[in-house]
Amino acid sequence: MQRGQRGFTLIEIIIAFTILAMSSVLVVNMITQSATRVSRVNEHLAAMELMDSAIAILRGEIANRKLRETYAGTLGGDYRWQASVVGKFNPESGSGRRSLNLYRVNIQVFDDGDHPRLVLDTIIPDR
Repeated sequence: MQRGQRGFTLIEIIIAFTILAMSSVLVVNMITQSATRVSRVNEHLAAMELMDSAIAILRGEIANRKLRETYAGTLGGDYRWQASVVGKFNPESGSGRRSLNLYRVNIQVFDDGDHPRLVLDTIIPDR
C-alpha cells in the first residue's frame, strides 16, 4: 500500500460487522414479536366473533321461545362454544303490561384444549 492511501483496518471491519449483526438480530426479534402479537390478536378476534354468533343464536332462541338448557357449536374446527341458560328472572312490572323475562346465560369459547379462551356471563331479555 502506498503512503498516501488509507483504508479500513481488519479490526474496524470486524467491529462494523459485529454492530451490523447485533442490530440485525434486534430487528428480526422485533419483527418476530410483532408477528406473534398479531397472531394472538387475530385468534382473539376469531373467538370474539364466535362469541357474538353464539349470543345471536341465543337471542333468536329466546325470542322464538324455543329455549333449551344447553347449546354448542363450532367455527371452522378451530374454535367451539358452549352455552347454558343458568336462570330466568322476571322483574316486577307494576303497570299491567306484559312482563319482561330476563335469562342469565353463560357462554364459553374454547380453542384446542378444554380450558375456555373466553367466558361471558350475561343477561338476555326475551324481547
